[in-house]
Amino acid sequence: MTWDLIIFYYLAVVMIFSSVFAIFSRHPIYTVLLVLVMIIHQAFLLLTLGAEFLTVVQLIVYAGAILVLFLFVVYLINLRRETKRNIFIRKASIIALIFLLISAILIKNLLALLSLSPSFKAYLPFNLEQKPNVWWIANYLFRNYLLQFEIIGVILLIAILGACFLIRKVKIVEEK
Repeated sequence: MTWDLIIFYYLAVVMIFSSVFAIFSRHPIYTVLLVLVMIIHQAFLLLTLGAEFLTVVQLIVYAGAILVLFLFVVYLINLRRETKRNIFIRKASIIALIFLLISAILIKNLLALLSLSPSFKAYLPFNLEQKPNVWWIANYLFRNYLLQFEIIGVILLIAILGACFLIRKVKIVEEK
């Protein structure tokens, strides 16, 4: 067994277990933290596949922005109102049965895929030996979609300025 396989199996097992524990977790903060563990391991899995750009995007966008938003939403909701235990047990047992059925189907398909031998090689329209894939992605995006990136930048700037204005207006009203 090579180190690549050991790392892949470690990342895959941690991703699966953290996802399952996040689904069945009763505490919302633990759920967000378990999803964070899954996203970080998924980013490192992308790194082992040679997708450095997607790794950075995964960490910045999902772990950095979206999960922080989820955490703020969890803190804003009233955590004292919990789901009653008997309703949770009934729903959890149905979800567990559905999960086992889907798992059995996925394992059957995985075993069928493992029995196949790949007879093709991925075609890339560029040579990764010359320059890294981040250069190719950036070159393609900024050459073909520069105007769209500029428009998105201006829209995000306007949104940030609007949020700052609304917060400032709320603070002024609170001081009066």
